[in-house]
Amino acid sequence: MKNIFIDSFKITNNSIILAIPLILFVKVLDLYSMYSKYHLDTTIKFVVASLTVICMFSAFCAGWFYMVKDAIKLSKKVFVLDKDRARATLHLFKSLVDGIGKYFLSFLGTCLIYIFVIQLIATQVVWLIGGKLIGTLDAASMEQLQEISLSAASSNTASMAVLLDKMTPEMITYFGKWSLLFVLVTFIVSYLLMLWIPEIMYKESNPLIALSSSIVKLFKNFFSSFGVYILLWFIGLTILFINTFSIINPFFYLLMSIIMFYFFVYMVVTIFLYYDRKYVNDDEE
Repeated sequence: MKNIFIDSFKITNNSIILAIPLILFVKVLDLYSMYSKYHLDTTIKFVVASLTVICMFSAFCAGWFYMVKDAIKLSKKVFVLDKDRARATLHLFKSLVDGIGKYFLSFLGTCLIYIFVIQLIATQVVWLIGGKLIGTLDAASMEQLQEISLSAASSNTASMAVLLDKMTPEMITYFGKWSLLFVLVTFIVSYLLMLWIPEIMYKESNPLIALSSSIVKLFKNFFSSFGVYILLWFIGLTILFINTFSIINPFFYLLMSIIMFYFFVYMVVTIFLYYDRKYVNDDEE
């Protein structure tokens, strides 16, 4: 497992152009979101905008994850000259277009399943468990919380620190428990979905079948898959924690943005490499 993390680091560095489509897509999505924010004045426009975002996301995922798959395949080849490797790496951009043609419908289905099935189930689980274990605030606390929210909304200096300062210890504990529950459910759901995309790219284009078979593979090799997942989780959590301090300095903010994009590419490469070595090398690709 140690070799997977080291080799993923090498592949990410050799195929750093994977970050270019990712950065461009995030920026385009930001611009589209900002544009839509001031023009979604009817239900029809909102529906059209939502469908557009889903199609954009599906097309990007189809192309970009196919690029990652080809980057893993490229890492197995031996090049005598560095310029030959550089030329082959640049050809990964062609994979972006090929991936959209091959997997767009698969990822469109993946997005719809995730939004309307997985998210719905996860939300219901959170509310069910939270309602039984945590419960709700009493009427007096709810009234006090409403007053705090209204006063914060009318204040120009409202911030999270101000809200926390006005909350009682019971309120802070209550929301802390709910936050912990959301993190726990997210942790579990993310693990269950870890091999879903590689399964689609390597084995099964039907997203529903791929989901079930990927979960079976997770538990079939639980210790190795969970080991990879937990290490990536802690690395990501550490980067997110450090990123909370990035607003203090523009240069630090830029540096952390680069690190976060790099880590996302590294994380995806690591998961794909793990899947490739565990389930592809021993079988026919």
